[in-house]
Amino acid sequence: MSAFLLVLLLAAAVKDGPTPLRTGCSPDSPTVASLPAGAPVTIRYSISGEHEACYKVSVEVNGKALEGSLPASAIRETEDFDQARSKAVWLDTPLVISAIRSGSALPQGNLPRASGASLGIAKQAAELISSSRPQRALEILEPELRTHRDPTLLALAGVAAWRSDDSRQAVEYLRASLSIAPSADVEKLLHQVEREATGDQSGDRLYGLRVLLRYESSAVPIDTARQMTAVLDQEFSRISQALGCTAEERVIAIVQSRDAYRKSTDAAEWSAGQFNGKIRVPVFDPRVVDPGMLRSLAHETTHACLTMLGHWPAWLQEGVAQKLSGDALSAAQRKRIADLIKQGQLPRLSNLRQDWSRLDADHAREAYALSLAAVELLWQESGDEGVRSLLRNPEKLAQVTAELDRKLGL
Repeated sequence: MSAFLLVLLLAAAVKDGPTPLRTGCSPDSPTVASLPAGAPVTIRYSISGEHEACYKVSVEVNGKALEGSLPASAIRETEDFDQARSKAVWLDTPLVISAIRSGSALPQGNLPRASGASLGIAKQAAELISSSRPQRALEILEPELRTHRDPTLLALAGVAAWRSDDSRQAVEYLRASLSIAPSADVEKLLHQVEREATGDQSGDRLYGLRVLLRYESSAVPIDTARQMTAVLDQEFSRISQALGCTAEERVIAIVQSRDAYRKSTDAAEWSAGQFNGKIRVPVFDPRVVDPGMLRSLAHETTHACLTMLGHWPAWLQEGVAQKLSGDALSAAQRKRIADLIKQGQLPRLSNLRQDWSRLDADHAREAYALSLAAVELLWQESGDEGVRSLLRNPEKLAQVTAELDRKLGL
């Protein structure tokens, strides 16, 4: 069975030549080109092949950009690539928050551990951020920070400020944390916030009952923005009733031009929306809230709701988001998924846990289709109440996942 893994792009080179660049990992796959020793390639993601690990790569041959697969044994610097893959995450707030909440030590290079009286404040703030109450988290962190400049509390304040849509304050807190205790993960988060602030031109705001919409007035007319605010309020009400989430603070939603969306999120070309603590959606036609925009708003609102309820694997997040935004698998998609499963070309659900924002379009299509197939089966077997029960009892997720794998034939 082959499975894809998300990674950062990494420059590498062919070890020996001539080496065939093939369409797939199998030695029998058709040859795309013959590469000389030392030819530079860009590793895009890794694949667990039948005989050995191999890599999806891009390469330029005679002025033409090509893509194909190379075995690990044919590439230099794959160890660097695998190390980059293991580190290719910015600050995983749920993971850090879980460690703080339990009082356990964090791996070296991650968020510095709070101690003494600060640990209790850190745990409380972490709990609030996890439950989408970042403003309340700031309310308990800021008085403590006036007298005790603890790097963990400062980093958490940075996360809370960012989640509250105050990038300037988030940058100040994160820089202050780094000045006391250097941390690779906090630095990654700082760069993320700075990039978002630089690329984001969305300064106008509209307040709904459940959401705060920040939009780019040069790209979105006020009437369209008002429609979006109303849709987001309605969708949150519908989705929260379906899943059981509640919001004590407004959900932040940001609507941008396509160019600003790409610059501030660094999202893949195929991305039509993103939730990373805030809903972000690009506008394709600013004149209307068309069916595509309605699906995107519902999809990302579902992510916001699920995040309020816990930390879930990507297949469940994406499957539920598709289901509640009105997507359904076509007959052709179902046949495609069934064929890939029979050929052993799809991973188990338990291997679809990571973020998918860097998958290429083909693998993204397959991952989304498989996750929707699993969630449709989950709903068929359990119904609305069964899904809500699972979200209230996350300890059942491993058993449910294994059962879905079995029924899907994975």
